[in-house]
Amino acid sequence: MRKMKSESNQSQNRLLAAYSGITMPMAAMGMPIAVYLPRFYSEGMGLSLATVGLIFTLARMWDVVTDPLMGMAIDRFDTRWGRRKHWVAFSIPILMLSVWMVFLPNPDLVTPAYLMFWLLILYIGYTMLVISHLSWGAELSTNYDERSRLFGWREIFTIAGMTIVLAIPAFLELNGQSDQTTKVASMGWFCLVLFPILVVPLLIWVPDTKRSTDASTLPWQQAIKLIIHNRVLWRLLVADLMTGLGTAVSGALYIFFAANYFDLPEHASIALLFYFLASFIAMPVWLKLAYALGKDNALKVALVYAVSINLGVIPFAEAGNALVLWVFTILFGVAFGAAPTLLRSMMADLTDQDELQSGEKRAGLFFALLTTTSKAGAAFGAGLSFAILELAFGFTPGAANSPAALQGLLMTYTIGFALPMFAAYLALLRYPLSRTRHETIVAQLKAKQLRKDDLV
Repeated sequence: MRKMKSESNQSQNRLLAAYSGITMPMAAMGMPIAVYLPRFYSEGMGLSLATVGLIFTLARMWDVVTDPLMGMAIDRFDTRWGRRKHWVAFSIPILMLSVWMVFLPNPDLVTPAYLMFWLLILYIGYTMLVISHLSWGAELSTNYDERSRLFGWREIFTIAGMTIVLAIPAFLELNGQSDQTTKVASMGWFCLVLFPILVVPLLIWVPDTKRSTDASTLPWQQAIKLIIHNRVLWRLLVADLMTGLGTAVSGALYIFFAANYFDLPEHASIALLFYFLASFIAMPVWLKLAYALGKDNALKVALVYAVSINLGVIPFAEAGNALVLWVFTILFGVAFGAAPTLLRSMMADLTDQDELQSGEKRAGLFFALLTTTSKAGAAFGAGLSFAILELAFGFTPGAANSPAALQGLLMTYTIGFALPMFAAYLALLRYPLSRTRHETIVAQLKAKQLRKDDLV
């Protein structure tokens, strides 16, 4: 296992940049899926909001099947290049084809079946890439703080991808091109260009590992039992599910919130851009807080902060008040990167504990479970919020809505975020895998490996 801390600063940074770069087009693809595509396919392509919400939910739930299978395949099978590189390489053409079909569709061909099919293909490629990438990162370092740094770099590149892709529609609006088709197509082209460019340094410069020839293989019943009874794992999965749910509600409804409730459609895209700029700037602060307090405590601080800002906007939100929209958006954006960074770093630490208990490296499976809960949260967040808006409050995109429908939008946006985030906070109370406990686990793994080496 290669240790990042043994490298010079320059080579560390090159490794971190090569590893993290591919997340820019990954995020640039994922952001429009959550924020722009539901509105694009409902308003622009003529599908009903409830139908679009259902399709996005069903497509995401397909990952419940594919994610664990992909994780187990990564853990069990490798090639002469390692366990991840070939999966990453295979995923890129799948993603490029599906991005073309989803982001640049022929309007005459768009039906619910068309959207469902190509979303499934896109999610298969994304699953292949993201689980390979996350589990790869878990083995680049076993150091508690270095992992936070690695996943922090990953999140910084992720936020950069989101920020740049959101700058595209803002730039188009400033130049008088505000139609959704042009915006979505431009974001698609951004992904199509960056995927093949940024996968090259990842495949060339980042070292991959093969499965150890002396790795033990647990009977599947025992392997499943270890996962079922791993209470720390379930804490992380619940926290990830809830943060994914809350973030999805906020992401899916933000454009409606700014354009319809605040009645400031011309501010929506540019304000969202500054949301991610705020997140980008704040990311080093969350890392320093994790170094000082521990990852779980830093994450709890971030959750309390985000919920407070979100609920705090309720009495101040009103149509036409650009100042409130902008202040809320920037302050809210500060917390965005904390949860995905720290939860992934915490999951990487947990894979060490599992390796000590099981004798196997199962980072692929563990990160597959994490991405499954994240995607499930995202799916339910978008589908549920759209269904509530349309069925409970009678909200209609692109139309004049009643005061009751707009009030329903405000409550769905704010409370729909706050409740799952509070549930994530509860899941992390008295979290047991501290820095000290993790250092003990790593020392035990090293001692175990030394004993194996002595026997050879």
